[in-house]
Amino acid sequence: MNSISKNIFTNKNLINNLKNLFLNNSLPNSLIFYGHKGIGKNTLAFYLIKEIYGNLSIDNQSKHHINLIYNHTHPNIRYITKEYDPKKNKFKNSILIDQIRKLDNFFYQTSSDAMPKFVIIDSADDLNLNAANSLLKVLEESNKNTFFILITHQISNIIPTIRSRCIKYNISKPNSEEFKNIITFNNEFNNNQDLDFLYDLTNGSPGISVNIISDNLKELYYSIIQIFEQKKPISPQIKELVNQVSEYSNDQYKIFLILLKFILINIAKINLQLNLKKQFSTDINNHLKKAASKINNNTTFSILDFLNKNENDLFIYNLDKRIFSLNIFSSLKLINE
Repeated sequence: MNSISKNIFTNKNLINNLKNLFLNNSLPNSLIFYGHKGIGKNTLAFYLIKEIYGNLSIDNQSKHHINLIYNHTHPNIRYITKEYDPKKNKFKNSILIDQIRKLDNFFYQTSSDAMPKFVIIDSADDLNLNAANSLLKVLEESNKNTFFILITHQISNIIPTIRSRCIKYNISKPNSEEFKNIITFNNEFNNNQDLDFLYDLTNGSPGISVNIISDNLKELYYSIIQIFEQKKPISPQIKELVNQVSEYSNDQYKIFLILLKFILINIAKINLQLNLKKQFSTDINNHLKKAASKINNNTTFSILDFLNKNENDLFIYNLDKRIFSLNIFSSLKLINE
């Protein structure tokens, strides 16, 4: 599991309100934190637990609890995410029912220092149907001193019966200044021009931006723009890009799709005569306008429709990324039709 920041720069009022609800014995047992991917929802979840334990700790035990929380060894916390498969050298496609069933033992264990127990599921989007139904039973039978925080990037991905049992909190993305503080606080990266570019490109997502920085994926944006400017369904540039992304991990490929959809959606807006000048603070608008002059909305909607229908299957069934990528750009033939 990746390290989690002990500091937060956004949604401070929400965390304070939730902490006060707990201290007043009014905190709901099942919460959903939803919002754009990579904006720090699990950071907020752990920070909330830290704040609650800090208020309950006695005899200077607060530091001890904090160390356990952020070392992922606290006996009162379970963090559930997709498991790593060492045989296949990749993460599994979903959260499985056995991971939820293992919570039974957790619930019956004696609570450390009489502290409340917390279960964080990150992300609930990844629950397969059996795991989701098992979780529903757990939520229905959970005791008073156990709290669930479900993290989701798309709340509609959670089955309605689970959604109805949880209190939902929309986690707001950072503004431009908060975004820069988060990136520079956690990384040795302080190029303001690039930070503005990343803020626009990722819709203010520090998590996605860090992945773009660490995996050197920024050039993907320019490669996609160039392909659309050339408006050819088959080209050396497409072949090179397809070969590149077909070797990506699932997480890297998802970033490729995020960048692709960002470009397509905004090209469509430009072709619909919407003014994006005020929306973007960098030269992204100029790149998009140039691509929009070459690609029509029949093509943009065709590619977006293909992604909407098939993206989930790509990861669920581990489809061939190379063939999937070629199918994406095959729609460029529509430009000349």
